[in-house]
Amino acid sequence: MEVILKKDVQSVGEAGDIVNVKDGYARNFLLPRNLAEVATAGAKENREKNLARIKAKQEKLHAEALETAKKIEALATLEFSAKAGESGKLFGAITTKRLAEELKEKLGIEVDRKVISLDAPVNKLGDYTMTIKLTSKVKASIGIHVTASEILKEEIKEEETTTEE
Repeated sequence: MEVILKKDVQSVGEAGDIVNVKDGYARNFLLPRNLAEVATAGAKENREKNLARIKAKQEKLHAEALETAKKIEALATLEFSAKAGESGKLFGAITTKRLAEELKEKLGIEVDRKVISLDAPVNKLGDYTMTIKLTSKVKASIGIHVTASEILKEEIKEEETTTEE
């Protein structure tokens, strides 16, 4: 099925593109979420009229994303402290939601947690790398440093077994 994308869709295309997708993908995902419209003759004609506006909007978003990426990368490292065990394992993990909240607090930049990807789960003390995909072409990377706010003694539970005689 041929559709015109209204918004950027990862692995499919950018807003304004005419793409061929499987019928089920278009009917069940793209069309209900208002991400695309069926590429009829009238829709294609309308797209041609609005193409300059769409491209200008994309360029503006791209410029804003580049500016945001510069701000994020200028920060270099986010510092976190959490309770940890003697082995360095955290009690709980530092989630993408917490990372997004920290970015908002430090820089005033609102980032959706879904665009944040980590090289590994942040569940131990140490250094990690976070990549933020701002647009399909703009990515920003920032380091994460996790330290222990408190080291708690890990108790090994020994199960007492009784033998029946």
